[in-house]
Amino acid sequence: MHILLDSRDLINVLERRSSVSVADLESYLRRGDHQIILCFSNIRELVSPLTDGVPYLDIRPHLQTLETLNHAYMREVGIVKIELQAAVEAFTAGTEFVNPSPYADRWDQTLGSLPGSQRVQTDYMVNLSLDNLVYFTYLANQRALLRAGKLPPRQHFITSVKKHAASNRVPLPEGQEDEIALWVYRDPNRCPGLRLNHEIFRSLTGNYEDIPEASDFTDLALTFALPYVDAATLDRRIRDYCQRASRKLSKLDVAHNYRERIYDDLADLLR
Repeated sequence: MHILLDSRDLINVLERRSSVSVADLESYLRRGDHQIILCFSNIRELVSPLTDGVPYLDIRPHLQTLETLNHAYMREVGIVKIELQAAVEAFTAGTEFVNPSPYADRWDQTLGSLPGSQRVQTDYMVNLSLDNLVYFTYLANQRALLRAGKLPPRQHFITSVKKHAASNRVPLPEGQEDEIALWVYRDPNRCPGLRLNHEIFRSLTGNYEDIPEASDFTDLALTFALPYVDAATLDRRIRDYCQRASRKLSKLDVAHNYRERIYDDLADLLR
């Protein structure tokens, strides 16, 4: 079983602030031949104290401990790109969509969506304050459009696919951009990470009274990975939005009930 823990659970276990110890987690993983998923988002949060001047030697033991556990690496931030590439290939060939693998061999590959991608600079790994600013600005813009009735579900998804394709440099079939986006939209099992994240974001956007939190960016990034893992822990707020999105998708014959993969925290998972 592949288990994705959010940064909160990783930090609590490593800093002994959880009822679950590192030894407990290690034993659980070993007994069931499970693997903990280490990705860009949860490790980024773990090492974020570096930006506040915390010495690297204070963080290093936590990273070394994680490496002793049964683990696998995932490129969760590259899932949109590889899903869209797989969708383009299937659409063009007239075949059915097949989920691509988002796994990597090492953590320094977790930001590269494909083998051979340019290696990311170290300063970018730990200094990402701009992304939160962009996220909150974008959220406010989307809420304004929803209020004005300018984001109907189907068109919103089509627009989202084209934006993701452009930002990830995935060429869509020329002259068929809307057609392939609609093809993906008709089946929630095509590009499942993108679809789940989109529905969660739409639910969050539609709750006008909800005040965004700084952790939203990281937690939303983890939701791309849910179709590719067997269990995950998420922050309460995003977990609630994920459950709402999952209920909606279950009515559209999605292959998996993502609600069954979501846990409150590590203690809940190990019960």
